[in-house]
Amino acid sequence: MKILLYICFPLLFMSCKSDTVLAIERGIQLYDWGKIDDAILEFNKAKYLQISKKRQTYDDLKLLAQTHYNLSISYAKLGMYKIAYQEAQHAVSLIPNQEYREVLSLIEQKLIELQHNN
Repeated sequence: MKILLYICFPLLFMSCKSDTVLAIERGIQLYDWGKIDDAILEFNKAKYLQISKKRQTYDDLKLLAQTHYNLSISYAKLGMYKIAYQEAQHAVSLIPNQEYREVLSLIEQKLIELQHNN
């Protein structure tokens, strides 16, 4: 019995998701359901949880970048392109990968289009 406990306890501990990951997952689900405002609340909660951590690892920075990325897409979906652009810039500044740069570029193009139409 003790052997089973020693095997199961570490597995149970390692399988627990952080509050940040759960907030991101809830935000993604809400976004998929078309509840963009609620998704933004969850992503902002995830952002707050990450920013308030005293020690940050590289994985924490990746989660924070993903949160900014998700926020940028959500704000763009609502037509809030200036805020979306700021969030995308944060994502790229943390983790400058191709996916984040593409979203930043698309939002920037949309802002330029809107300026030309005004």
